[in-house]
Amino acid sequence: MPIDFYMASDGVHVRQSFDSPTVYLDHWAIRMFSDDPGIQDRFVNALISKSGTILLSNLSFIEFARATDARHCRDAEAFLERLLPNIFLTDFALDKVLEQERAEHNNQRRFWPSADLPQLKLFAERAQHTPLGFTMQGFITLAHIHRAELSNSTEGVVRAIVDAMESARRDPAYVRKARNAVPSDKRPRTMVILGELMRGYNVDRTAPISRNDVIDLLHAAMPVNCCDYVLLDGPWAERVEKMRQRIAKTGMNMPIAKCFSKRGNGVAAFLADLEAFVKPESKSGADALQGAISRKSVKKGKMRSNKGLHADRRPASRSGAR
Repeated sequence: MPIDFYMASDGVHVRQSFDSPTVYLDHWAIRMFSDDPGIQDRFVNALISKSGTILLSNLSFIEFARATDARHCRDAEAFLERLLPNIFLTDFALDKVLEQERAEHNNQRRFWPSADLPQLKLFAERAQHTPLGFTMQGFITLAHIHRAELSNSTEGVVRAIVDAMESARRDPAYVRKARNAVPSDKRPRTMVILGELMRGYNVDRTAPISRNDVIDLLHAAMPVNCCDYVLLDGPWAERVEKMRQRIAKTGMNMPIAKCFSKRGNGVAAFLADLEAFVKPESKSGADALQGAISRKSVKKGKMRSNKGLHADRRPASRSGAR
């Protein structure tokens, strides 16, 4: 299971792993599954039966903080409660993934998302020190309670990204380079994905860049890189598909997530694909040992991170290490 507690010589630890099939839901998709019991049942049954993982980002929690009605937070908590313990908490720190990618000679290998260890620590401490135990109840509501602080910090980051994008595309040389760029192993996966997702804004200097555009970019970049499945807004699903086609034309081997949106019966197609998902074969011996040490672990007051890779070029599963 992706999140669990275990005893060590120095006390209780909590760890999480990123086990396929891995799924990321944009904010609208979490709301949709929270509000519709029928498709919620279908998604929960599929993910749990496949022993998969849902990726939860700090950005999603921040978006729930902006909700005018706290009921939406409680509905999301009830939905995600059904997926426990099959969650992985990420802080969307692109630089952490990029650092690992720079050591590769091509873009075949996919790394785990960056782990949000402070959130994982908070999740564990709540489980140990409240009568609720291991639960999502109240976890997203915390973001809503602290929405003023979260909003201020987020808006500052978003504004800085908008300013940087607008400044870059005022440079004719930058625009020319963006227009001529093609996906290549000469750049790490993260840089290829960011470049492709921002390509439309870079080659068309008149295209407006809004706050929501930046939020959607952040929702897409790491999940498309690391997950098996991603649900995004329609325009961003289109950008991902264009990126997939441009990668295919180069002949480069660079796997990315299957991306779906509401358009064209996309939610039903996503659920059908998830239900048909077949896990890659597990390895034994040395690969199983890698799985045993590849969990993100955190002890109260102490954090550590170990990384392992499965033979299929994805991070190692824990399936052989129980």
